[in-house]
Amino acid sequence: QIPCDVIMNLNQKTHRMFTRDGNNLKMNMDISLKDALLGFSKTITHMDGHTVEIKRTQITRPFYVKKIKGEGMPVHQFPSEFGDLLVKFVVKMPPSLTAEQKKFIEENFE
Repeated sequence: QIPCDVIMNLNQKTHRMFTRDGNNLKMNMDISLKDALLGFSKTITHMDGHTVEIKRTQITRPFYVKKIKGEGMPVHQFPSEFGDLLVKFVVKMPPSLTAEQKKFIEENFE
């Protein structure tokens, strides 16, 4: 037989949590208004099954993006190197406030 090239087509399957951007992975994380103001610690399960802790100890503005080094995809031809995980925080606002909550906010917030 005559030697020749093998041509393959690969289709990337969509993931429910992550999207790929080169070697980086991106995801959105919903957080409550309370978590945005006071901080939080949440754990996610990565694509390979290991867990990643995502933590904030300060105020998180809506759509703030946190970079977690080394939690992205393996770098092509360098399997010991990984891209980053970019987490965008979506702050979920309460649908309504009680009169007591409104009064508290008026008295305690600038």
